[in-house]
Amino acid sequence: MRYRADIDGLRALAILLVLIFHFDLFALGKAGFIGVDVFFVISGFLITAIIRKDLESGEFRFGTFLYRRVRRLYPALLATLVFALVAGSFLLLPHRFEELATQTLYSLLYVINFYFWQNVNYFGLQAGSVPLLHMWSLAVEEQFYFFFPLVCWGIWRWMPKLLFPTVVVGMLLSFVLGVFLTPQKPELAFYLLPTRAWELMVGSVMALMLFNKKVTGAWLHIMGPIGLLLVLASVVFYGPLTQIPGWFALLPCLGALALILGGFATEAPVTRLMSTSLLVWIGKVSYPLYLVHWPILIFVQEHTIEFTLQWRIFGFLLSFLVAALIYYVIEVPLRHGKFLAGAKAYVGSVIGVSTLTIVASFWIANSGGLPGRFDPEVNTILTYIDDTPPAQDRNCNRATQTVAGLCPLGVEGAPREVVLLGDSHAFALSEAVDLWLQEEGKGGALLFHPGCMPVLGAGRTACQTAVEQDIALIERSPEITDVMLVSIFRQGLPDSGNKYGDRWVPAEEVPEVFTIQFIKTVERLKQAGKHIILVEPLFSAPRMVPATLAGNLAFDRNWPVDISLQSHIDTFAPIKPAFDVVPELGGDRISLIDPFCADGTCRAVVDGHPLFRDRNHIAQTHSKRFATILSQQLSAD
Repeated sequence: MRYRADIDGLRALAILLVLIFHFDLFALGKAGFIGVDVFFVISGFLITAIIRKDLESGEFRFGTFLYRRVRRLYPALLATLVFALVAGSFLLLPHRFEELATQTLYSLLYVINFYFWQNVNYFGLQAGSVPLLHMWSLAVEEQFYFFFPLVCWGIWRWMPKLLFPTVVVGMLLSFVLGVFLTPQKPELAFYLLPTRAWELMVGSVMALMLFNKKVTGAWLHIMGPIGLLLVLASVVFYGPLTQIPGWFALLPCLGALALILGGFATEAPVTRLMSTSLLVWIGKVSYPLYLVHWPILIFVQEHTIEFTLQWRIFGFLLSFLVAALIYYVIEVPLRHGKFLAGAKAYVGSVIGVSTLTIVASFWIANSGGLPGRFDPEVNTILTYIDDTPPAQDRNCNRATQTVAGLCPLGVEGAPREVVLLGDSHAFALSEAVDLWLQEEGKGGALLFHPGCMPVLGAGRTACQTAVEQDIALIERSPEITDVMLVSIFRQGLPDSGNKYGDRWVPAEEVPEVFTIQFIKTVERLKQAGKHIILVEPLFSAPRMVPATLAGNLAFDRNWPVDISLQSHIDTFAPIKPAFDVVPELGGDRISLIDPFCADGTCRAVVDGHPLFRDRNHIAQTHSKRFATILSQQLSAD
């Protein structure tokens, strides 16, 4: 297949979408994650064209195919991971360095997507600090590169005519699986190959359809504009809660397909646009650019008191510089055989460097991130990051069992009168509620779903389903008399858009829609005869408290962790009308922050201990203190 500059231009479009999204450079870049879907289509198209050509000529050898892939892709990956480990040894605290080393091990083996499937919601609150989060897509591609050629070779060897229909069927099955699982198992669908393969196979199908055919016609001129329109429509209309890779992934994938097809018309305006020298250059460095941009973002973010637009632009530009160095110093010389030209020398070198990197990563991870690099007091402060309720309680965010089968709180064997309902903040408060219930001689239970407000019809589909099940469970349980609602409720603020029901609500409309849905939730519980106890959101520190305190010691800085009470009040003012409804309907509305904000400043360090294990989840060291506050607030009411 001849070289096509417009495909490098399409790569440039894809990588720019991703970088603008990750560095948060423009308001319309909130769906830049669809750049990965565009990359998948390009990869499927190009790799299938190569495989089909080799099969036709009888030159296909699986070992040779893998060697070419490794020679093309592995050096830049290895260079990026070594760069990240070296930089991390100077810039990251032990808990972050340990995480980086663990993810490096999984990345080298191209199975990091399985790790993230079990541990990270890509659009969740913690995702922005995961050191190698972007590596999931490379793992998906490499897994495809391993299995797809073997399938093609096996079919071609025994029944060549079945190759095309088999790929079409495989694409359709993967698509249907993705549509089915995306709302049911969003993390699984997002990260794993079976639900992502169809995006690569969209390109594969077109490559097989067009193989050895001359593609001409005036109609090709309209494919480029259509493709651009579809991709840009995805960027404009999609957001972080868009369910990818379900139905919505069709739009960017078909857009990429149309752009590839339109590129056969070499004189078409869009083809000429995509073939401009700047876009072609960005496309050529897009692979190392994708690799390095996220670690750079993490490092810059870790060492700036505020990740302002200026710092984000700096990280954006620095990514281009480092990517260009990797491309010109490592990738191009290796690809053209300027050094390590022989297969044995190359493979031996890769194995050697990889082994050293694996050993170093294992050593770092096994040591807890080389804590000896810092003063012991730094490591002591960092232990508060893991200051959470008992680990077994994490298995209790299930709404499908009876109340008695859920996380028991309070007096053992007592009727489960009080249910603590909410998100991860309900879990964080659960030990304090447990102590309060024991003091009151009552029983209770915990129902929580991380990232899901206890509000009907709010958030991603999985949250809406879970909360509906929770409310239904509470309604049919006569022993429940009180429902304690606990959440950070930030998804009700006009910080960003959110999903309510079946529609995406823009940021400016979110507080109004949240208020409507919150009132519906409270009214429904009241109609079921339940008494509502709303625990108002705690204040949030400006940054992660234990990590900031440890970083202040380790890097000789003085970043604050306190905020003004007025700032907290102003933050939640847009949804105050919703909270005001609770006492109007006979419920209790309580606040836990007064002892920490008495002088107008909300302090995130109490008696020398971090109040939070992150920015706003309470550290369990303070559970007894919060149990006392609960008792005082509720007895006063």
